[in-house]
Amino acid sequence: MSRSSTPAAPERDQQLLSIGHQCSAPTCNLVDFLPFKCQHCSQRYCGEHFLPKAHNCDKYDESKHNRVAPSCPMCSTPVAIPPGEDPNIRMERHITHECPVTTGKPSKAKSAPTCDRASCGKVLFAPIKCSKCTKQFCPQHRFPNTHNCPSIKTASGSQTSLGGSSTTSRTPTRPAAAGAAAMAAFKRSMASASSSTSSQAQTTRTSASSPAKAATSSIPNPFSKTDR
Repeated sequence: MSRSSTPAAPERDQQLLSIGHQCSAPTCNLVDFLPFKCQHCSQRYCGEHFLPKAHNCDKYDESKHNRVAPSCPMCSTPVAIPPGEDPNIRMERHITHECPVTTGKPSKAKSAPTCDRASCGKVLFAPIKCSKCTKQFCPQHRFPNTHNCPSIKTASGSQTSLGGSSTTSRTPTRPAAAGAAAMAAFKRSMASASSSTSSQAQTTRTSASSPAKAATSSIPNPFSKTDR
């Protein structure tokens, strides 16, 4: 019963072999359970032979798939090398006819915009325009206070001028102050004159009332004991 339920060893090995795939390299033939597929020849290989150079892929052309654009030593511009052309010849042609350092020609316009902040210069794949100065900046310098936006300086200058004008309006001018001082002196002189006039009038009343009292006292009174 147990022997019939258990599969034979060759059948079990065959089932395991069907899970993975054998490496296509002629010197390997390793069964890999997670093989790699070459994008050029579409064959399956193990982890050691999946690169085109490792299994000598006959459909891999290095001049088409492994192209490198060296930079010019003068202007640091990448120079594209066409397939099948000697890189030294192409670089010499660039230095002789295209390089802005040796030929004096203006450099080509930048294909991608850069951050308009002077100390940044990052290439903008998704530029952000400032609503105040309408310039383009990177996400780090998109706010007006991070890229020294001219609108901030204008706003601060207007606030300063408004503050100065309000202070000037509150502070009186010199002619106005002189006029106020003269008016105060005139009021003080008028007050002193009125006080002296009132004191003189009071003195006159007192002196006028004293003779009347004396005259009244000189008339004999028959009912007084002293006048009898």
